Amino acid sequence: MKMVLRTALKQDLPAIKTILKPWTEHDPGILDLLDSLPLTGEHGAVGCRILETEKTVRCVSLWSQEKPNEAHLLALGLGPGASELGADRRLLREEILAWSEMGIAKVTIRLPEAFAGGLIDCLKGCGFMLEGISSCCSVDGKPQICLCKHFLYRVIPDSQVMGFLRDFFLSLGYEVREEPEGLGYRIKTEYRLPFIFSTWHRITRSGPDIIVHPPARVLERHELETLFYPLRIHARHEQPLLLPMEKKRAMHLIDLPQSDSRQDSLFATDPIGRQRPVHFNNLTYSYPTGIRGIRKGLPLLFYVNRIGVVGSGRVEDWYLDEPKNLYNRIDEMGYFDPEDVKEQAATSGPKMGKVLVIRFHWYKPLKRSVTLEEIRKMDENFNPQRARTLSAVLFQSIISAGDSGK
Repeated sequence: MKMVLRTALKQDLPAIKTILKPWTEHDPGILDLLDSLPLTGEHGAVGCRILETEKTVRCVSLWSQEKPNEAHLLALGLGPGASELGADRRLLREEILAWSEMGIAKVTIRLPEAFAGGLIDCLKGCGFMLEGISSCCSVDGKPQICLCKHFLYRVIPDSQVMGFLRDFFLSLGYEVREEPEGLGYRIKTEYRLPFIFSTWHRITRSGPDIIVHPPARVLERHELETLFYPLRIHARHEQPLLLPMEKKRAMHLIDLPQSDSRQDSLFATDPIGRQRPVHFNNLTYSYPTGIRGIRKGLPLLFYVNRIGVVGSGRVEDWYLDEPKNLYNRIDEMGYFDPEDVKEQAATSGPKMGKVLVIRFHWYKPLKRSVTLEEIRKMDENFNPQRARTLSAVLFQSIISAGDSGK
């Protein structure tokens, strides 16, 4: 099944209006906005994109850029089967990637309570957080739920995460107090809803972990990285992972820079794009090396043999297993050549007979590929034959070279 992400066209209007009917019934102005859009492939202050499979519109997003660094997601509609296909999160993550390319700092969305339930999990899973609830006291009045997505374009050392959290709580209007090994926080009295009492919550350090309580649980770094994508939290001694692969596999798995793709005609030069394929399979495999410090959210570089580094992403999940077991566990493994998977299994050591399987997300192609010759000028010992870790400096140098377009 082929999934295509593209700018909405005039012929899509009937399907779009059907999917967005709950929104237009609540706010007729959305219908007027759709009718006034050019829908010819261009984009401006207002964008409308769809995700379709087999020429059926599955999801729709409608948004406006109200300030240079802020956007408002006016509507997010899910068609039949969208959630089952995972198309809802695919579309939203693609929009987040596009907004990050535009330098957007914040995106907000207001959800009528009547149909918020089916969308909140999708939005929160992609990094949106509750901003507030707009109450309504009419007889049939229902509240509106406001969520937002913050974009932070920086790398934070793990040692500074507690300070980052303190500043964030203060920006939310929380009261913060310093405590041994951490801090306490609660909503300030003047910002609480009527008849609501707020108790102190705490965040503390326990070795390398950050503990939130009550109830006590570990706050994973990748949770913060999702909330504030493209934020990265860099732990001491942590190293990004390079994943090499043949072009045949890469073409079915990731987008290549335009100069290295056989599908150039599907790509536009702007970050929003008019039309391009979206890959169902965000799963790859590799020889199990360089995995000692692997974690969810770890940065990845994708290296295609005879081309170079073509893009970056982050680990969504990972595990080790024998090739014969993978096809029973993962539907997406149906694409991969079983013999090729077997060749990636370790031949000795404690991982003998196993391959490394990585599910990734937040994939972004570079503006141009960075060749082996260029990388060896940065690091003469660079070898892309197997999965390997990279220093943070080399990782950033490769990204900078690929994004420079020169």
